Amino acid sequence: MPLLDALKPTVAPWVARYRRSPVPAFLSWWRAELVRLLPPRWQDWLQDRRVAWLVELDGTELRLRRGGETEPFARLALDGDLDVLRADLQRLLGREPDPDRRLLLVMPAGQALLRNLQFPAAVEANLRQVLAFEMDRQTPFKADQVYYDQQVEPAPAGRQIRVRLAIVPRPVLDGLLERARALELPLDGADLLVEPGRVPAGFNLLPEPQRARRSDPQRRMNWILAAAAVLLAVLAMQQSLANRAQALEALRANVEQARTEARAVTALRNQLDSAVEGAGYLTERKRQTPSVLRVLADVSARLPDHTWLERMSFREGALEIAGQSDEATRLIALLQDSRTLANPAFIGQISPDARTRKERFTLSARYRLQPGADDPVAAPAQAPDKPDDAAAGSEPESGPRPEEDAADADAAAAG
Repeated sequence: MPLLDALKPTVAPWVARYRRSPVPAFLSWWRAELVRLLPPRWQDWLQDRRVAWLVELDGTELRLRRGGETEPFARLALDGDLDVLRADLQRLLGREPDPDRRLLLVMPAGQALLRNLQFPAAVEANLRQVLAFEMDRQTPFKADQVYYDQQVEPAPAGRQIRVRLAIVPRPVLDGLLERARALELPLDGADLLVEPGRVPAGFNLLPEPQRARRSDPQRRMNWILAAAAVLLAVLAMQQSLANRAQALEALRANVEQARTEARAVTALRNQLDSAVEGAGYLTERKRQTPSVLRVLADVSARLPDHTWLERMSFREGALEIAGQSDEATRLIALLQDSRTLANPAFIGQISPDARTRKERFTLSARYRLQPGADDPVAAPAQAPDKPDDAAAGSEPESGPRPEEDAADADAAAAG
């Protein structure tokens, strides 16, 4: 095949390395061990049933024997009728080539030249071309005068290889091949007999174009196994891709679920932040806004005893106070230093009360929590409102008035 012939130079180095490695021996041992584990019927089917039949053309006699046997299976005279001889061979060998039989033309080793050579391991890939080039240096013949074949002994990488070369002059082998073609023998190869066991040496001196074409069942099985391996590899890759796609979909679903949960957590966190911010705002507002009791305590501590209040109202941060005092104009100065009030000012004019002889006033202020307002309220220092003799001879102005007590008593009696 042209394609195979074109690929041979590329594949040859790899084939040489493979043969030189211990892999073939390991695979052979492994295959034998695996076959032993199979049922007997399967073992018979997988065994290599190829048998070598040896054909010897010695003078006027053709001897046919099976490989491994010393006695001929059949002896045929070559000086008889050629048609009868062909018919006898067809009865022995069959009309169609048997794929399990290899027919080898063998000749005595004395008709060939055997040489042991050494070459660098790098030439193993093109060993046959190297042998053809070195033929006239290593032998008395030229490459076009002989048929030759070689055997390579395995050697470690980097070392020289040992080559056993077998050479047969072309006239010797061509004469035997001419007689075999006349007998219509489908030869698979030509080999040498090694004495005394008379076993093939393992060469194949027959040119490749002249070799019989047989279907190799082992090769067919190898192709079937290779196709099955490729199919299984494709199925495994498809299954792997399907598993990856399924895992990707599951991962996407998990990511989407986690994203949804993250959105829910973010929403809850925003709600919590809003609630915390609102609570903080209310807490800060409550902390900055003084309580009514604190304002009352501050105002009570700052107003003098001769002042009493008739009305006090709180409305949106504004405080409005109405009452009476002996010196209403001094109240603004007393409330200036307040820690809960700011911007105290009178509303309207200060008017005297004829009945109580005090000044009636109305003032407003803003109440707020200023720095230091949480400290205990300290009563401001007050100047004496009246002379000591007046203060000693009179009751506190902030106490109950006798006139109001009397009026309340009369109203109770009338009731």
